[in-house]
Amino acid sequence: MPSPGPLVSVVVPTRNEAENILPLADRLEAALHGLAYELCFVDDSDDATPDRISALGGRAAPVRCLFRQGEERHGGLSTAVVAGLHMARGRWVCVMDADLQHPPEMIPRLLAEGEAGADLVVASRYTGGGSAAGLDGGLRRLVSRAAGAVARLLFAEARSSTDPLSGFFLCRRSLIDGIEFRPVGFKILLELLVCVPGLRVADVPLAQQRRRAGASKASLGQGLLYLGHLRSLFMDVPGSARRWKFALVGLSGLAVFLPLLWALAGPAGLHPLLAFVPAFAVSVTWNSVLNWLWTYADQRRTPGPGVRRYVDWALVAGVIMLGVFALLVEDARLPVLAAGAASAAVAMAANGLVNRTLVARRPSVWATVAVNQGVQASLVRLATDVGAYRAFVLPPVPESIAGMPPGLLQHVIARRHPVVLSEAASHRVQRRTNIELASRMVLPVIDGDRVAAVVVCERYATRGFDEQSLEVATRAVAELVPVLAAARVEAPIRAEPSLAQPAPGTSR
Repeated sequence: MPSPGPLVSVVVPTRNEAENILPLADRLEAALHGLAYELCFVDDSDDATPDRISALGGRAAPVRCLFRQGEERHGGLSTAVVAGLHMARGRWVCVMDADLQHPPEMIPRLLAEGEAGADLVVASRYTGGGSAAGLDGGLRRLVSRAAGAVARLLFAEARSSTDPLSGFFLCRRSLIDGIEFRPVGFKILLELLVCVPGLRVADVPLAQQRRRAGASKASLGQGLLYLGHLRSLFMDVPGSARRWKFALVGLSGLAVFLPLLWALAGPAGLHPLLAFVPAFAVSVTWNSVLNWLWTYADQRRTPGPGVRRYVDWALVAGVIMLGVFALLVEDARLPVLAAGAASAAVAMAANGLVNRTLVARRPSVWATVAVNQGVQASLVRLATDVGAYRAFVLPPVPESIAGMPPGLLQHVIARRHPVVLSEAASHRVQRRTNIELASRMVLPVIDGDRVAAVVVCERYATRGFDEQSLEVATRAVAELVPVLAAARVEAPIRAEPSLAQPAPGTSR
């Protein structure tokens, strides 16, 4: 049976860092002495960096590297980090730069915070005891501060760390399984925070060092890429920045309501109270459709009581608005548009109070499953029993993930039978027997007459999974049924064992 994977995988993206490779490896070896770790380089260099990385072979820790060429480098540092995350086999993954601005000596402290219960540990320049002095010049430090402030303003998840744009962090390997990262620029930490909400995040102070050698990759172009990343996280991640989407839909509803109210009460000659009814109906329909398609796009599959409450509030909001509008038009004699805007403002305040819980609702129950203590403990035992580097759980939807043939998950879910998938060393008879190959087991978790989840076990070794491994795994996944049921209804425990319809002008 293969030996367990390393405790931590250190992922280092590199581009023209030849002078820093050996000092980095030496300091990592000293800092992580006695710990099982591996070094995962993803290199896009045009200098001697590949040769320096290749020369690291033979050290105590395994060194693995993906040397990218041509189109493989598309996306730059961001896609390099993602490639490194997928290479990693450790229970923990630490992402850091090669320029020694991130001190390797900090990794044991990051690990200690993780083993104490954190899902994600950030080396922060902006927490107590941290420093961004390693950034060149006051302008860069100001830009860094401003970029982080914008991220925290837009995304509630980013507020869990004082430095959501840090390039030095450590997270549980299980958190990134099944996530399709689409980073723009090099802010992979922000991508992780937004795509996996509900994490327990710990900040450790980082006194950022000055670059030892080479040139900084920061530029105006990287700044523009960062803005593109913010746009992508806002527009393309259902459930992200929900408060902002809620507010924007509300403003768009106001833009529909007021012109229509003016047209009906003015040129059409209707009494203001009569004009209010169709204007309100059209704007409420507008808001409802936009919120359903955009603000709550992540909750359409599982509406739940929160969305029913959302719908029930429509009539209440209408009554409140109509009452305020009538008072302002009939008693206060305000112009129709002023009365309409004021009544919408009152309804916006009411909506904000009534729907604050729904707006803050977590995007997906599977975000809690991913960090649930019971689930993680069961998966650790399963991986150990079958000799897998890792085991992770996925929702029972027939969507392909990286490394698996299209349609495989759909087949497993539909047939309710486990599948073992192993690479062959070679088609040749005279092939080596010591080549490390990928082997995966995909197992459905059956709960009564339905598939509750899918478990994937992954191994990289000279031998793939066999019938005995499949038998052990099949028995083990049956034990996950009550654990998954508990994880989906209870508040998540994130420690892992050591081994109402909106009124016009409002959004709901």
